[in-house]
Amino acid sequence: MQTSSINRRNFIKISSLAGGGLVLGFLLPGKGMAAPSESGDFLQPNAYLKIDKTGKITVFVGRQEIGQGVNTALPMIVAEELDADWKNVTAEILPYSTNPIPGYKPDGGGIYDTGGSQSIMTDYTELRRVGAAARLMLITAAANKWKVQPAQCITENGFVINTLTKARLPYSALVGDAAILPIPKDVVLKQPKDFKIIGKPAKKTNLKDILTGRAKYGIDVKVPGMVFASVERCPVLDGKLTSVDDSACKQVSGFIKTVTFESSGVPMHLHAGVAVIATTIWSAMKARKLLKITWDEGANNKQSTDDLFKTFAAKANDKPVKEVYKKGDVTNTAANTLELVFAEPFLAHGTIEPMNFIADVRPGFCELWGGLQLPDWTVQIISAEVGLKPEQIKTNLTLSGGGFGRRLHFDFALEAVRISKQIAKPVKVIWDRTDDVRNDVYRPASLHAMKASWDNNGKLQTWQHHKVQTSIEVMTEGPDTKSPPDMLGGAGSDLWYDIPNVYTGYTHVDFNLNRGWVRAVELCVNVFPVESFIDEIARKLNKDPLQYRLSLLEGRAAFETEGSKLHLDPQRVANALKLAAEKISYHEPRKKNHYIGVATHFFSFARSYAAHAVEIEMTGAKKFTIKKIVSTIDCGIIINLDGLMNQMEGGTVFALSQALMSEITVTNSRVDQDGFYTYQVARMPDIPPIEVYTIPSAEEPGGIGEASLPTLAPALCNALAAAGERPVRLPLSKDGWSWG
Repeated sequence: MQTSSINRRNFIKISSLAGGGLVLGFLLPGKGMAAPSESGDFLQPNAYLKIDKTGKITVFVGRQEIGQGVNTALPMIVAEELDADWKNVTAEILPYSTNPIPGYKPDGGGIYDTGGSQSIMTDYTELRRVGAAARLMLITAAANKWKVQPAQCITENGFVINTLTKARLPYSALVGDAAILPIPKDVVLKQPKDFKIIGKPAKKTNLKDILTGRAKYGIDVKVPGMVFASVERCPVLDGKLTSVDDSACKQVSGFIKTVTFESSGVPMHLHAGVAVIATTIWSAMKARKLLKITWDEGANNKQSTDDLFKTFAAKANDKPVKEVYKKGDVTNTAANTLELVFAEPFLAHGTIEPMNFIADVRPGFCELWGGLQLPDWTVQIISAEVGLKPEQIKTNLTLSGGGFGRRLHFDFALEAVRISKQIAKPVKVIWDRTDDVRNDVYRPASLHAMKASWDNNGKLQTWQHHKVQTSIEVMTEGPDTKSPPDMLGGAGSDLWYDIPNVYTGYTHVDFNLNRGWVRAVELCVNVFPVESFIDEIARKLNKDPLQYRLSLLEGRAAFETEGSKLHLDPQRVANALKLAAEKISYHEPRKKNHYIGVATHFFSFARSYAAHAVEIEMTGAKKFTIKKIVSTIDCGIIINLDGLMNQMEGGTVFALSQALMSEITVTNSRVDQDGFYTYQVARMPDIPPIEVYTIPSAEEPGGIGEASLPTLAPALCNALAAAGERPVRLPLSKDGWSWG
């Protein structure tokens, strides 16, 4: 397989393609736009917006809808500048193209890529310009009809209005005339104070379809002539097939045949597999249970997470293999020191829709159907697999029932391609829940050795963070990767606290388990030890943990992080923290056995500032009830308030699972968990009241899809520390904590 490096932080800009009506694409600086159509029926440069002659407005969304609401938020941005009637706006998936904008090559990731909470950030300005350009063209068309100057016209709720005569024309009546006008090179965007759609709550554009079961996800897609496949995979990564006996499968009605495929390495790491092909998925699954398989598991078939964490602990005592960040000198520690070690397990994604994909591969032909967060990367690798150029592969993107980073990887798509290639017909591969849990790309396990010192006046002088982890980059790029280690999130130059001497280092420990990005991966992994450790320092100093944090934030000037040049404003961090404390009544008298913990952070590459405050009641030894969770966010300008609330609440619940119960363990190089009974996630009775509060801001929009996760676990653990015992390992259930 072809190797390709990918960086999850480089999710960039725009997309294309539509037809019929007034169609507009992004206005790219320095890029000429296509000429108007001669017919006047439509304009099709790099299409993202279509207005037809019935007044229907369609926004084609390039970012992948995985439940985060881009199919609502991105059209809201266009509709705002267009002055559209929101009820006439619909969203559709932007048809995939390897060359949607001829001559335009964005830096980093592809223009369809979805991850890292980047969608709003990267598309905000361009989408506004699309809407503003269309609005100006409609105004010009109306002005020409009325024989007045465009400046004498305004727009409102899908109409152009003549300010002299009060005459009104709906956009639908102007489409034909507007379509033959030149696209304006320069447009004036609204001031945020004039927004009428942006910042308001809007329900998901496909909510009714979701609730009634009409929304079509990848698992719902059917194509003519399609067969189904269920795959038995080698339980150990890099294992090989020795033999397979499928004779018993022939007794199952609908069984067709079995095919096999080998394991693969960088970047996707498929397990070797035996695929059972049948006329229905149920027949395929039933026949799969009758297979008799012998595997050669290879040399790395005895590894366990118990041994891994012992290795972590030993490595943590050594000097880090890689220096990540250094400021000042930490070798001369102050009079008082504190050392703590924190540990976090492997985690699965647990999407509601298990992995699935359809591929139709025949000589000189390849067509794909499914949900992908990085379709460009997927098509690039598959093109080498099938011997076609990327532009020769037709890719049909679908809705996904959850992503959380799982569909940044596409091992499931490669399986479908390898199977279809052998049978020369379309095949749908569907994973069951056990497949999904045992063959995930897991968030890396990690251990964090923290050390700090302060002088006799209580002033913090040094801060050291040695992170020992199973690297993602080694999996996707190979053992010789030059990519930086996963240290964003308060463990490098983006540490929000004002500490004069800082040193952070990283040590990779290899492990025979596939690894990948899980929602807020670097931030969650690093913020837990950072916010727990700063809290424990405050307690050792007999200082209030909230006030101690604020003393290290307030008065610190905004700055740029090194390397990535991310703008960080510690005052916005402090404001998120103070709001969380206020809303949970941090300064008010507390009931007996009630304790509050707080945590805050800067979501570095998504330009958001968030905090959590958690109130618990201790009901016994290592037993507690969560009484209330407060989540706060400063993400700049809010696009969809309803979507923000959904994301913040959902992220908090996602993080609560990780804090309380979620864990992937490995014995003999096999994942122990096999579904949601053994890989535990929070259920309705586990969810306490959650309140979300926003901080008004005129700053450019930041991302929110992951911002609420990193601070939940440390805030909860800080509340437990206030009650008398400091948790240093997740999930809490692993050390005997219980709740409810």
